[in-house]
Amino acid sequence: MDGSDLDRIVAFDHHFDRSQSDRVVELGWGFAHLHSDFPHSHSHNRVVVTGDATVAEILAETDRVLGEAGLAHRYVKFDDEAAGEAAIPSLVAAGYEHQPLVAMIHNGDIPTSLASSDQSPVHEVTLEQLRPALIRDWKVDLPDASDEVIDQLADRVALYSRATETVFLATFDGHEVASRAELYLDRTNGIAQFESLVTHHNFRGRGHAAALVREGLQRSAAAGCGLSFLIADLDDWPREWYARLGYVEVRRSHEFTKS
Repeated sequence: MDGSDLDRIVAFDHHFDRSQSDRVVELGWGFAHLHSDFPHSHSHNRVVVTGDATVAEILAETDRVLGEAGLAHRYVKFDDEAAGEAAIPSLVAAGYEHQPLVAMIHNGDIPTSLASSDQSPVHEVTLEQLRPALIRDWKVDLPDASDEVIDQLADRVALYSRATETVFLATFDGHEVASRAELYLDRTNGIAQFESLVTHHNFRGRGHAAALVREGLQRSAAAGCGLSFLIADLDDWPREWYARLGYVEVRRSHEFTKS
């Protein structure tokens, strides 16, 4: 995989972040993107480090910018693997939690079937149709969160279409959403991102997730997106599952959060 593909992914990420914001603060060595309507969405209110800066500078500017925005949390994302790795001790000492992530590009071979049980039909759904499942799944992940927090985490997905063409995909068990995912298509630049794949625990092991991955790859190819990628947690099991489906690790990044 050549460096140009990595550059395209980074550019896609930055456009995605900036386009959903109601305010962007340029920091010289990076930027902060903010949205005042969604203060509980950490991914819509954070600092992105794109260049050289000391950890002291990053911490000070993060406190200043997010603090002036009235935000209780702190969130810093490093694009560069080496810079993020070097910052781990200092940011952890400052009370931040560290999450390493990996960008994975699909090898282009789209299987006709990903599992013997992969029989779940995939539907394109509207946000209105998907919202009850978003609320349901966030309540499972964050059982102690307030209704305000849950509502914001569900409703923020409406912002994605500001950045790029967004397709919501779902499989069903009866009338209930069993599994869901999001597909972001940049037809102009030939890039697709497959994200937020979630299967409710009542419906796992039935091929729902595999069906969504296959559908996402097929739609990406049909849209002329020769570069199809996703972001996975480096330390969690789905990374290995995606690798078995043809995704190859190409870039690592680091995120740090403090509540």
